[in-house]
Amino acid sequence: MGKRKSKRVLAPKSKPLSNKNPRQTSSLDSDLKKPAWQFNEIDWAGPWGWHQLEGKKWQEILTKLGHFETRTWADIKSDGNHHAVDIQNTPNPEVLKRLAEIHQDDIDELFSLRLSGKERLWGILDNHILKILWWDANHDVWPSKKKHT
Repeated sequence: MGKRKSKRVLAPKSKPLSNKNPRQTSSLDSDLKKPAWQFNEIDWAGPWGWHQLEGKKWQEILTKLGHFETRTWADIKSDGNHHAVDIQNTPNPEVLKRLAEIHQDDIDELFSLRLSGKERLWGILDNHILKILWWDANHDVWPSKKKHT
């Protein structure tokens, strides 16, 4: 008599995991990432338009943005100088007017990056990407009652 061959039972093949990634990440995930900048929404005209800048100021701003790129959003937000604001609470009615003029009035928040005592860069924070809108040299977008700001 011959030897019996044992039959192996094979497990059913499982479906391979998808390599698709979700388009939106949670805010927590975004805060752990380093910032990226998007410039295609820049407002060139208007009261906080980039048309006002000269070469040296551009260089200064880009250098500061480069320094931000070494930090995570959580770190940037934690120091208290950089934060989101609800646009419905704006003390400046020109903000809502200008957002409508540049077709950005469907947002709820703007994000402010403090570059110096009065200077701010304003944009729309989408996950870890700041879509840059305005250059605010005199803290006019969202005036503060604090001294030296």
